[in-house]
Amino acid sequence: METNEKQQNLIKLEAKNEQLTLEKRDVQTQNEDLMMNMTKLENQNEQLTLEKKFFENQTKEMTVNMTVLQKQIEQLRNSSDRHNRMKAAIFKYTNFPVDLFCPDGVCQTCPKDWIQFQESCYYFDKLNSPWKTWNGSRQFCQSKKSDLVVISSQEEQTFIKSRIENYYDTWHGYWIGLRRINNNWTWVDQSPDTLGYWKDPESSEDFVVIVHDGPLNQSWVQARNSFRNRFICEIKAFIF
Repeated sequence: METNEKQQNLIKLEAKNEQLTLEKRDVQTQNEDLMMNMTKLENQNEQLTLEKKFFENQTKEMTVNMTVLQKQIEQLRNSSDRHNRMKAAIFKYTNFPVDLFCPDGVCQTCPKDWIQFQESCYYFDKLNSPWKTWNGSRQFCQSKKSDLVVISSQEEQTFIKSRIENYYDTWHGYWIGLRRINNNWTWVDQSPDTLGYWKDPESSEDFVVIVHDGPLNQSWVQARNSFRNRFICEIKAFIF
C-alpha cells in the first residue's frame, strides 16, 4: 500500500517536472523571441537614428544653400538696382566721359584727384608752373569733359575758398568760369552772376580769378586773359 502511494507520488512528481520543463522551454523560447525582437528594434532604432542624422544633415545643407541663394538673389537685386541707378545717372550727361569716371571699368563718383562737394566734382590746379591763361585753363577743363567752375552759392564759394592757397603773390589766384560779355558778368554756362564777390568792382578787366586773401565776399579779382594763373575745373558728380 505504501509502495503504491510512493509510486503514485513519483509519477506525479515526474509529470510535474515534465510540465515545468515544458514551461521552462516555453519561457526560454519566449525569451529568445523577445531578445530577437529587441535586437530588431535596436537595429531599427539605429537605422532610424542614422536616417535622422542624414535628414538633419540634408536639412542643414539645404538651409545653407538657401542662405547662399538668398544672398545671391540679394546681390543680383542690388546689382540690378545699382545698374539702373547708374544708367539713370549716365542719361543726365550729354556725353558721359566713361574714361574719366570709370577707369578700368570701375565707376567712381568723382574722377581721380578731383574733390566732391554736393553734386559736383572739382579739380584744383596745383602746378607751380607753367600756369595758364583763362582761355588755356578753359581748354584744359574742356579736355577733361568739364569747364571752369561756376560758383552759384555762398556755400560753394566757402568750399572753394577753403581749398585754394596763396602762391607767388597776393594777386595770383585761380581762374573761375566768369567773364564780362557785353558789359555783363556771365558764367561759362551762360547764367548771369548774382553774387558779385568782388575785391575791386571798379576794375576794367574782363576775366576773373578767386584769391585766398580777403573776406569771403571780397575775393574775386578781375584780370586780363593773358595773366597766367592756376585754375579750377568743375564737372557734375556721377551720383548713382
